[in-house]
Amino acid sequence: MQPRPRATVTSSAGAAVLSRSAALRAERAADPRHLRRAANAKRAAVLLAPALAVTSSLTLALPANAATPDDPAQQGTTTSQSVPSAQSFTVAHDVEVPVVSTDGMTTTTTIVSYPTLDLRFGVTTAQAQSALSAALSGGGDRATIVATALQYMGDPYVEGGASHEGIDCSGLTMVAYAAVGIPLVHYVPTQDAAATTIPESEALPGDLVVYDDEDHVGLYLGQGLLLQAPHPGEVVDIVPMYSAAHHFARVLPAGS
Repeated sequence: MQPRPRATVTSSAGAAVLSRSAALRAERAADPRHLRRAANAKRAAVLLAPALAVTSSLTLALPANAATPDDPAQQGTTTSQSVPSAQSFTVAHDVEVPVVSTDGMTTTTTIVSYPTLDLRFGVTTAQAQSALSAALSGGGDRATIVATALQYMGDPYVEGGASHEGIDCSGLTMVAYAAVGIPLVHYVPTQDAAATTIPESEALPGDLVVYDDEDHVGLYLGQGLLLQAPHPGEVVDIVPMYSAAHHFARVLPAGS
């Protein structure tokens, strides 16, 4: 995949984003389930809980104001080695993902290259390659949903956004499902209400992962990984499934 061109934001487009963002905040404020301040604080703490395993890829620093909780695994221990900061994440460059397709007679393997993959909290390049290969090789609407969301990899989080200039969690799922002709409202509780809750054992790539506080949603990649737009100050990335209470939700028709 070649790096996509960046769109230029005009003043009218910027005003539209601000208007949409203001409307979204007003709708959230009217919803008694959506206690954003407490939910955001909780989600930020969960996002930063695990310590990152060091890989050979380039390591970058997150914003200085991000919280850095203590790593429970390091408490009460003494080591001469430095502990990786929970504020760091890994950018894997030029990741090649094999995508297998078949017409019933012939099996073809195509290599899809991703210039960058933002991987957090110990997700390795090999883990991402494996999950993405399986998800994209499955074909159909699920592969299209995942492939569409991957186009936003590394784009910044902007509340109310749904473009490469900035996108939020429900914006990412909205544009991904729009690619297969399924309209979703740009709001987590409404997306959850439109889906059918399923057990984790039945979850497939492209299904929604909704956190029980109704403040965050992402796309399941399979193999315990999540594709998401996390929160302000961060970018669309791939992370392990959080330990915070969540459920899987299916929007696609049965059998898809």
